[in-house]
Amino acid sequence: MSTDDAPTPHDIALALAAQIRPDAAPRDVVVSFSVRRQAGPRLGYRGSGGPVTVVARSLHARLYGLPDTPPPLPTALDELWQALGTVSDGDQQQAVLAQPAEQLRNAAQILEWVRGNAHWRHLPEPAWEWLRDATDTTRHLADGLDDVSPTFAASPQAPAAPLPPPAPAIPRTTPVRR
Repeated sequence: MSTDDAPTPHDIALALAAQIRPDAAPRDVVVSFSVRRQAGPRLGYRGSGGPVTVVARSLHARLYGLPDTPPPLPTALDELWQALGTVSDGDQQQAVLAQPAEQLRNAAQILEWVRGNAHWRHLPEPAWEWLRDATDTTRHLADGLDDVSPTFAASPQAPAAPLPPPAPAIPRTTPVRR
């Protein structure tokens, strides 16, 4: 097998995520490794795991004797902002847009946890409602970046498909809290 045929970390992440479902996105899957009960005393009952993308990158590095390096793109928003000045092609721009989309998804998960915590702590109803709306908006922004980013990788000569308008803010009625 030549190095051109070798799977990339992304290929490995896709294969691992496909263990859940063939169309599962790697960003939506985590993996967990643990030792068998019989091997627990010998191996110290150790376990490991994390996001599929991180595990795939580490696995790729171990398989090919490469250093286990961080992702090529910075993940901090200020570093991404600086990186935009150096990216020139559409594929790089699409990759840069994928970073804030992923960060927005993480932010939505944090907001969802805080919203649940607000409910159990019996915080005032407006706080819970605001957190619900913020969670929904954050997920909508991440999905929008996913929808828009492929247009950057498209050839400049190709006519761009019109994008749907952003979803209007929908007034909500207060749901029954669980």
